[in-house]
Amino acid sequence: MNTRSIRAAFVALSLLGGTLASTSLTPVVAAEVTVGQLTISGAFARATLPNAPVAGGFLTIVNAGSEADRLIAASTPVAGESQLHEMKMEGDVMKMAQLPNGIELPAGATVTLAPGGLHLMFMQLKEPLVEGTKVPVTLTFEKAGTVEIELDVGGIAAKEPAMDHSVHSDHGGDAHHDHAAHMAMDTSGMGDEEAIAAMQKAMFDKPDSPLTMGPIVIAGDYAVSAWAQDGTGGRALLRKTDKGWAIHLCSGDALKDAAQLVGLGVPDAEAQQIAEGVAAAEANVDPALLKQFSAFDGVMMVDESVM
Repeated sequence: MNTRSIRAAFVALSLLGGTLASTSLTPVVAAEVTVGQLTISGAFARATLPNAPVAGGFLTIVNAGSEADRLIAASTPVAGESQLHEMKMEGDVMKMAQLPNGIELPAGATVTLAPGGLHLMFMQLKEPLVEGTKVPVTLTFEKAGTVEIELDVGGIAAKEPAMDHSVHSDHGGDAHHDHAAHMAMDTSGMGDEEAIAAMQKAMFDKPDSPLTMGPIVIAGDYAVSAWAQDGTGGRALLRKTDKGWAIHLCSGDALKDAAQLVGLGVPDAEAQQIAEGVAAAEANVDPALLKQFSAFDGVMMVDESVM
């Protein structure tokens, strides 16, 4: 993806100011749960929009024992699949990948799953996560066994309880922009909607400025995704390439119209399917969020080579 173009997209997002109505909300810290020598606390998730395909789960695990353990699996009835994921910087590259071998819990250590770092990834969501509710989750550890916990669902801008883990994702200024421009992701095992949502969140989401994904509509190798952040938002036009999904450009209501999609290079059939799909998917979205999706004025090219 073109570095100059993607930096321009980041600048556009940061300049479209405003304050999301729920950014001050912080989740109630979940009760501590103990299994073996492990104590789990601060479990929470962020509320999601209707039709959002993925969500994240966050918590802190303290291993008070003399032996290491490992978190090897998670599951929840609200998602078709749950995985253990990590986002981390490797040089100037931010990588997001599944952890098939689980998460190491060294003896005597505290391990935090937080936005921008280690986290639970809930895929194929069966229903939105609603602020003020709880999500049941089963965690499986290599030695301590299985335990049931509940994630408190906070606002869509909920921050991790107690500790400040902003080091994971707040690199500040141009450095943050450059990191995202060179981001690589492992989306193996994800469906197209999940891969698109995960890619955009990895690029733009921050603990203090979360990216909320709206409906994602796919037709062949083309897709339109809606997003909201910091009181504004827009829609992105994407195309599937040999390297995965890539953002071509960002705009507002233009990406709801079949004729305008055709004008942007989307084939007629796919453009009509996307326009109809967006209209149907956004019919149940809160009007305030729809206003944010429409807030993007004009067109911002992200990667001209995609189309």
